[in-house]
Amino acid sequence: MCEVWEAMNLRFLFAMAVSKCVYYGMRLLGRQASYLPGWFAVKLCPDYLRHIRKAETVICVTGTDGKTTTANLLSDLLAATGRTVANNRIGSNTEFGIATAMTCSVTLSNRCRVDAVVLEVDEHYARIVCPKVRSDYIVITNVLRDSLQRNAHPEYVAGKLAQIDCPHAKLILNADELCSALLLPENPRVYYAIARQEGDGVTPPNRVNDCPDCPRCGAALRYDYVRYAHVGHVHCEKCGLASPAAEWLAMALDGEHHRLTLRHGEETYTLPMLHDSVFNIYNELAAVAVLSEMGLSMDEICAALEATPLTKTRLDQIQVKGVAVVSMMAKSNNSLPVSMVFDYIRRKPGKKAVILALDDLDESKSSERIGWIYDTDYEFLNDESIVQILATGVRCWDHQVRLLLAGVPREKLVCKQDELAAIEQLHCKDLESVYLLHDMSSYSQSVTAMEKIRKVLEGAL
Repeated sequence: MCEVWEAMNLRFLFAMAVSKCVYYGMRLLGRQASYLPGWFAVKLCPDYLRHIRKAETVICVTGTDGKTTTANLLSDLLAATGRTVANNRIGSNTEFGIATAMTCSVTLSNRCRVDAVVLEVDEHYARIVCPKVRSDYIVITNVLRDSLQRNAHPEYVAGKLAQIDCPHAKLILNADELCSALLLPENPRVYYAIARQEGDGVTPPNRVNDCPDCPRCGAALRYDYVRYAHVGHVHCEKCGLASPAAEWLAMALDGEHHRLTLRHGEETYTLPMLHDSVFNIYNELAAVAVLSEMGLSMDEICAALEATPLTKTRLDQIQVKGVAVVSMMAKSNNSLPVSMVFDYIRRKPGKKAVILALDDLDESKSSERIGWIYDTDYEFLNDESIVQILATGVRCWDHQVRLLLAGVPREKLVCKQDELAAIEQLHCKDLESVYLLHDMSSYSQSVTAMEKIRKVLEGAL
């Protein structure tokens, strides 16, 4: 038995040494080194993640939407409190990317050198990764409709997450999203939510609602309030199933002053609001709940929030001659997050232009599955405050057709495959804001596009 263990230990140490060499070699070459070092580690030692020394706190973040933002926010907040953190910030969220992050968390002798590890975990790999890294906390942001070619229906995603076998991990769950709120019932859990706000209705506002029926008895669910898709507070009149009560409840949202009022038990706190979009408020609440469960005081959490912006790859904003230029990620091939961004934009005051850069500009990488466009609420863009829409990318004509079907007047539309060429036709008169919507794969192009928008607004082009 001792000989077997010694052999495994040597195999693990060899795998770690190779992984570290690959990592530092790639970094010297200017590469991100997010995937390949972990690939070598797992291939050389399949049980690599079980052998690696565990940090004092390991947090895994998974779910359909918001996991990158939430994981990065948690990492930044912990760092702001003086803790050392290892993570997979670049977004390589499968077992190999996570193995890379874990390699960076220990020394060559397998001594942990960080206080905490925060891991974004793909929904397909959560059942593999979470037990191996011995998660202390698992955040499941939500279970929503995903891209048609990858996950599609929430039931499929929930089925994958239900296979997580990590009974001692505390779950951090969104009480307003029933599909994830009911997962892994044997695990200890903490819920967060947003109380009913002005503007919340009782009828789902989106074209898609993937949770119309009670998961317990099959009767139609009744909404006490709903803010998008099936996210809100529901109950079943037949069997009594209802959205869980939330330990962390955002009571009031003050977007003008960027403050939210949060109730926890008998206590009420006022915290900085990092962004006024409801989906980012949910991400912030998840992070606050985790930090509190870790033992941080609300004073520490508040100070960290004051010092921490959202990651620029998801949200960035500049001012050009009095015009707000906002770059936002809208997860293309996925109807719901794109609809949420459209809805957010139409609710903002002032005259706006919207640039749709939702697709790869390289035609060879473009998906042929465009059904998601017809599940997306382009009707939200048919708003008087939106004076111009520029559709770009290889699917620009598909976006244009969908916009016309949504009733958007043709004279408001510009359709050009070349993103930078489209920006040259931006109407600058009386604009108060420009929204550039990009996908994860088109973020690098969006940086160049932001500079082009700046030049157009300044009159340099």
